[in-house]
Amino acid sequence: MNWLAHAYLSKPNIEFRVGNILPDLVSITELRKFTPPFQEGIICHKAIDAFTDSHPIVKNSISRMPANYRRYGGILTDVFYDHFLAKNWAAYSTIGLNEFSKNFYRDLERIERDVPEDIFYKFKRMFEHNIFETYTDISGINVALQRIDSRLRRPANLGAATAILIENYDLVEMEFTLFFAELRTSIEPHLKSS
Repeated sequence: MNWLAHAYLSKPNIEFRVGNILPDLVSITELRKFTPPFQEGIICHKAIDAFTDSHPIVKNSISRMPANYRRYGGILTDVFYDHFLAKNWAAYSTIGLNEFSKNFYRDLERIERDVPEDIFYKFKRMFEHNIFETYTDISGINVALQRIDSRLRRPANLGAATAILIENYDLVEMEFTLFFAELRTSIEPHLKSS
């Protein structure tokens, strides 16, 4: 799952939510430096990724990738699934995606001192690009994939992979819906108050 799913599958506090995204942004060594409230989110992130990476539905989604994208199949599937979470947000949350996003970005300001400057800058860029809400349409997915592509050592033209999503749209949406229900159930223990 990509950043929207990690932020959504979190306790309702910013440290947990940020911790649930951090493993995609910093090294394992750096992760160890964060305080316990962030560590809870980091642990949840790892549980989400382990469940996702081993799930047969996700593996099926990845297997559909053409040979030139197979290496990036996990990344593409994560972003495609975030699209369906954003598109169908009202089915999963009682607050709108716009409000969820605004709350997330507003709460970031409160923890600025607890996060290294370069990491805080990355989160701030998420806000500037309104990344969660851009996932609702294909053009936003295209832009997200282009940004990911720009960070790869060898660009792979990931933006063009939106054609795969369009071609298999209903099937990928069905796979997401089935998978996400199971993922939510598997993550529930991490979301209980401690």
